Amino acid sequence: MKKKLTLRTISIYIFTAIVIGLIVFLFLPRSTKTKYDKEANEKLLNVTHKSYTPVSYSTNKSYKDRTFYEIFVASFNDSNGDGLGDLKGVEQKLDYLKDLGVSGIWLMPINESPSYHGYDVSDYYSVRKKYGTMDDLYSLINEAHKRDIAVYMDLVINHTSTKNPWFIESLNNKDSKYRDYYLWTQDSNKLSEYSSINTMPWRAISKDNIYYGIFAEDMPDLNYDNPNVRKEVKDIAKYYLDMGMDGFRLDAARHIYDGELDKNLKWWKEFNSYVKSVNKNALLVGEVWDKTEVVADYLTALDSCFNFDLSTDIVNSVKDNNFKDLASSYTSMQSVAQSKNKDYLDSTFLGNHDMNRVMSTLGSVDKCKTAAAILLTLPGTPYIYYGEETGMTGVKPDEKIREPFIWDDKDKSKNTSWTAISNDNKSIAVNLEEKNKDSLLNFYKDLIKLRNDTPALRLGSFEALNTDNPKVFSFARKYKDENISVFINSNDDDQTISLSPTRGTILYSSQGLSGNIDISKELKLKKGDILIIKNN
Repeated sequence: MKKKLTLRTISIYIFTAIVIGLIVFLFLPRSTKTKYDKEANEKLLNVTHKSYTPVSYSTNKSYKDRTFYEIFVASFNDSNGDGLGDLKGVEQKLDYLKDLGVSGIWLMPINESPSYHGYDVSDYYSVRKKYGTMDDLYSLINEAHKRDIAVYMDLVINHTSTKNPWFIESLNNKDSKYRDYYLWTQDSNKLSEYSSINTMPWRAISKDNIYYGIFAEDMPDLNYDNPNVRKEVKDIAKYYLDMGMDGFRLDAARHIYDGELDKNLKWWKEFNSYVKSVNKNALLVGEVWDKTEVVADYLTALDSCFNFDLSTDIVNSVKDNNFKDLASSYTSMQSVAQSKNKDYLDSTFLGNHDMNRVMSTLGSVDKCKTAAAILLTLPGTPYIYYGEETGMTGVKPDEKIREPFIWDDKDKSKNTSWTAISNDNKSIAVNLEEKNKDSLLNFYKDLIKLRNDTPALRLGSFEALNTDNPKVFSFARKYKDENISVFINSNDDDQTISLSPTRGTILYSSQGLSGNIDISKELKLKKGDILIIKNN
């Protein structure tokens, strides 16, 4: 005889299933736990690493003099035909970058990692096997330096991978020194706590093993209250500086001590001081993804931080065809940053590996040219995300904004193929854009060259020009006796602005104008016009 299921019975079944699920979640080992081979893990912890001696590299360029290029190695260039980009592939394309005008590269994570993106390091002293070897990295650095290209690498030290031998030992051997390399608790109440980025950072493996990982289950945070962790991180930095690395991009810089500004700054000052003791010219660029008021505090401890607010303001202003608030907003950013560090270095950009691609947001080559013109003529050290110069598209999820770079529209063997490509090869392939004088790629080359040749655009002050038209962005850059004026109209119709009488020489005109220019009271700009003048 079948028992009739009542609502009460069903509720009891559901409640029982939830309780059982919770018990499994809290008390049984989970996939995070790696099979423990004590002897094998100890070997990994005690590996002797090959040492390198940096080849002498002298340069007259300061950080402000450089234009950087962010590279996701897997997607950039494949040297051996396995479909995945590699370090030799980057080395092969250094002349492309030099021709573009780039004088610095930022390598996204290159260390061994179980994930495609590399932001969970399993071995800080090895390069991902599919990317090559440490010798390949050493060669890349030296070849870049021959071309006066500085090399920065992503240093992911807020957390590691759960596959890192440190974490494996920490989890499986509570008497090991590595136990305190991470943050552990037995208090299951912490599982309901939230972090500053609205994650639930405490992760349960068993009732006795609950660890802290603010970003993800497979990214356990390091414990920076442990002096041994600090020493490990310094040793890692020294290893790459000794190889010739010029600086580091610091991932998740504000989360070392989540929500604890003073402790964060104290650590970064300590780390920066150590880095400078190894190489006085090495620089630290922090990823502090927050409003300017928060970022500014980190400029007291780090050499530079990425300017996320400016990125948003530039792209939105171009998208909306409205520059009414861009100059005042930027001036305010400068003021806030200078109040913390009058000599701060600004790292500017339009997009990166965590953001929808600029072409997808703006929708046209002309608007991308406008945004690039603003980026490359404002103060700061500009960063270009690979493919931005060719107009690559991409909307999240992340894999779609990190797709293979297109070198050739027909010969697919020249492109990486680790993931499907949704971009149109015929519109963004380098071989085609190089032949088109009006292409986005050639525009980038022209503007970067102008920046490289014009001290005021790299080193000069910023002054908004008073105009009566919010649809035109205009400003002056001044350095010593050089005075540059920039006028940008991203609208689909002509615009007129009022100006004080101006005489000068045209440095760049999207309309193809050249020679001298004499402006009496008004300046008429064609639709999409970009005009840069050196004032007499």
